[in-house]
Amino acid sequence: MNKENLTLVLTAVRDIIDRHGSQVPSTPTSSAHTYGITWECGSTSPVCTRIGDSAAFADPVPAVGTGSGSSPFDTLMPWAGMVRSTDVNAGEVVAIPKYWYRVAKDGNTLSIEIADGEKEGFSVSPDHMDRGDGKGERDVIYVGRYHCGETACKSVTGDLPKVKQTRAQFREAIHSLGDNVWQFDFATYWTIAMLYLVEFANWDTQSMIGAGCGDGKAAVASGYTDAMTYHTGTNLADRATYGNGVQYRWIEGLWDNVVDWVDGYYQNNLSASVIMNPAEFSDTTGGVYIGLVPGTQGWITDWTVPSANGYSWAMLPSRLDANEEAIVGTRDMSGFTSGGSVLNFGGVFDSPYPLCGLFCLHGVGRASGSFVSVGARLLVLP
Repeated sequence: MNKENLTLVLTAVRDIIDRHGSQVPSTPTSSAHTYGITWECGSTSPVCTRIGDSAAFADPVPAVGTGSGSSPFDTLMPWAGMVRSTDVNAGEVVAIPKYWYRVAKDGNTLSIEIADGEKEGFSVSPDHMDRGDGKGERDVIYVGRYHCGETACKSVTGDLPKVKQTRAQFREAIHSLGDNVWQFDFATYWTIAMLYLVEFANWDTQSMIGAGCGDGKAAVASGYTDAMTYHTGTNLADRATYGNGVQYRWIEGLWDNVVDWVDGYYQNNLSASVIMNPAEFSDTTGGVYIGLVPGTQGWITDWTVPSANGYSWAMLPSRLDANEEAIVGTRDMSGFTSGGSVLNFGGVFDSPYPLCGLFCLHGVGRASGSFVSVGARLLVLP
């Protein structure tokens, strides 16, 4: 992002903080606000329990069509700082300000908490933590509003998603846009997923925001949510209608049109590893081991919280329920195989089913694979 645009976004974030009195401290403090959820792993319900300062919050009401929406998180950081901007190299992007998180599992109870300032026992959000690239912690990062377009792999409206590229080919094409432009990675995935979970307290993104996926025929040009005036919802007639039309906090198509590769993650058989420094992204080596994934497919009913220091955010499915008579757990179908080495996520144009939301994770593809339904999204790390 150029200096002028970076200044505009940081000014907007500071204005939001000043306006709503949510000061971000420079040292750990008990005055930081915390918002969170708990979920009983193994539950057949996707509904979570709200805890912390958001314990009494009502569920958000995302927009339908060009109508209005509302969320009790709209005036709270970091959600309020998720604003649209334009990067001269990458195209249209969405800012994600730094936050602090804590993920833990006590027995079957999984808890995810987000704080708007430094707090004892909390860590810097995965996208903003020190990635070992010499930049230290970041106050804000940017994610592509749209899937990468086929014209120049940028995040622009009106362009068809670029597909039929291996993850490594996308990695190279995206990074050619600029020194700080990289492919969407596992840290970015969980940075966004934790924000969604704490805001909506429900694993079922399709019922809460919109069914997404697509029209069953082919990918369409990005920009189908451009007419929406609220940052979250579906531009279709109702939440149950399948088709291209979903956005979360201005990020279009997280589970529709095409699925996206996830960089910074690879498997060796069923052993998963994560790479944080984008300059070291690889399909085969150099990562930190975070755990095992189940070698099957089904609906996620349990999660592993990695014990590796600093990686509690990098949760992995630990149990998949293959029962097709009742959709359970997260409501999203996922799958992992011993032959898989790379990861993608989301819904796709030819899968109009209630099992292809934000938590539809697939570690089944080989690094050499390229598919008509798999695209990419970019990431800007100032």
